[in-house]
Amino acid sequence: PSPIHTIIVPDRADHVAAFDVFAAICRRLGGLDDSKLTVLLHALPSGIRSLEISTPSWRPANNFRWNDNLNRFTSLRQLRLIGCGMPSLSRPRLPSLELLDVSGNNIDHATMANFAGFPALKVLDLSNNRLSVLPTGVFAYLKKLTSLSLANNSITEASSNILRGLTNLRALRLDRNRIPVAHLNDLISDVPTLEELGLGGCHVNPLQNLTLDRLPELRTLDISGNNLKRIPSIELSNLPRLTSLSLARNRLEEIEPCAFCGNNLTKLDLSHNKLGLRGKPLVEGAFDGTTLTHLDLGFNHIEDFDSTTIGVAQRTLKTLSLSGNFLRTFDSKATRTLHALTALHLAHNMITELPLLFPPEYYQLKVLNLSSNQLAYLPDNLGSLLGNLKEFDLSHNRISSLSTAAAEFIDTIDQVYLAGNPWDCNCGLTQLQQHMRQRFALRRQLDYGATRCAAPSILKAQPVLSAVAVNDCAVLFGARRVYGLSQSGELMVLLGALLIAGALLVILLLLLYYGRERQYKGSYVTRECSRTPLTMTLPPHGITGISCSTSSSSTSDPTEDNSFSPPLPPPPPKAMSALYFGV
Repeated sequence: PSPIHTIIVPDRADHVAAFDVFAAICRRLGGLDDSKLTVLLHALPSGIRSLEISTPSWRPANNFRWNDNLNRFTSLRQLRLIGCGMPSLSRPRLPSLELLDVSGNNIDHATMANFAGFPALKVLDLSNNRLSVLPTGVFAYLKKLTSLSLANNSITEASSNILRGLTNLRALRLDRNRIPVAHLNDLISDVPTLEELGLGGCHVNPLQNLTLDRLPELRTLDISGNNLKRIPSIELSNLPRLTSLSLARNRLEEIEPCAFCGNNLTKLDLSHNKLGLRGKPLVEGAFDGTTLTHLDLGFNHIEDFDSTTIGVAQRTLKTLSLSGNFLRTFDSKATRTLHALTALHLAHNMITELPLLFPPEYYQLKVLNLSSNQLAYLPDNLGSLLGNLKEFDLSHNRISSLSTAAAEFIDTIDQVYLAGNPWDCNCGLTQLQQHMRQRFALRRQLDYGATRCAAPSILKAQPVLSAVAVNDCAVLFGARRVYGLSQSGELMVLLGALLIAGALLVILLLLLYYGRERQYKGSYVTRECSRTPLTMTLPPHGITGISCSTSSSSTSDPTEDNSFSPPLPPPPPKAMSALYFGV
């Protein structure tokens, strides 16, 4: 077969074709032990350049040790063995390897010999393991290392000089380790070229004991989760190249004026603090001296936000996050001065509906995140309000169906997140499925596996992408959403309305018919009387005759006998015609 770039290894580890591949991705495998891993490695071609073995949460976990059969992949450049239960790294020999990710294992110790076989290694990820002590010189052979992650371990002691000689190291992650501040200062002193440092959850409070001034090249700093009550302005002023700062998950209640003066911040994370508890989350001049493009104020108990409070950052801000607050509407003052805004995150708020008219700044948005709210439907005019949108997150709301106009709108967007909604697969399923098939390559990113049907019961919990349409569509506008009527129920309502209308029409015609008949009967009697003689003589014995009309004749024949004469017979009735019935 012709060479391909990537092979997705099937569920069975003993069934792998011998393709000439560049990468092998084994994300769906589960329950691999040492023997099954050996079979898998023998089945893969020796010339692969990338290998990943991991497993999703719904599969049985892998549990194997480092396998020396990996050493035969001499061209391997990237190796990821994630969540495989490995207790150690043994003595590997992979001369071309540049990236090693062994996160989420059970590695509880590391020695210099474990890394001696990686002379070309640049990225090493040892996060989420069980390391507690790092001996001196453990990384001495990794002269080309640029990124090292030791986050989420149990390191309480770091010997001096463990990073000495790593002159190319640019990123160091030590998050959620209880390393004493004195040891941290020793580590920092060995790598003055650091550009990224992660100390989230390391209990470095107060920050003034940390010698950050020894890192003049630092550009990214994470000091989240350290119970800070104030902005460490003095310490931060010693970092003139700092552009990205995370102060999330602290206990900040206010931002003082000029709190970030002295650096060149463009990205600032202030989420999961208490900035909204005092009513006004920010004070005037809080961001003086910055050129912020990304600001995260999520989960800060904010009920009302005014964009003018961010001061000079109004002119440059491109991304704003207000997720996890108590916002209920799309208030225009939240964005009215943010003319450069392109991404807005409003997830985890209390928004129940979309307005028929957004503030003007929304038209320039490329990213809009409304996930985890209480939206039930999408207006038909969204296309004219969000004309530049490229990414739309509607996941975890209450949307059950899309109108034709709304479906046509989301078809124009590159990425739409729809998971976690109670989708009604009775109606409109074909159009939604077509939208998802067109983006099938992004199915994992867009979480199509969690985009499931809630109705009808026969399709409940089935993925929308693979469900079969029932074709029970509502025909009355909003009937399914508002009144809960199915297609058959709506047809019965329509049939009943037609029957009632027909009955009323018949009754009306009958009333018209009998009214006309009574009118013509009275008219016939009048004509009959008019055909009797114009004058009548009184009958004998005093009987009075009745004359329907007086005589209109001006002369009479004297010889004519004026005695009583019998009335003339009435003329025959006229033939019935359409006029008789009033038609």
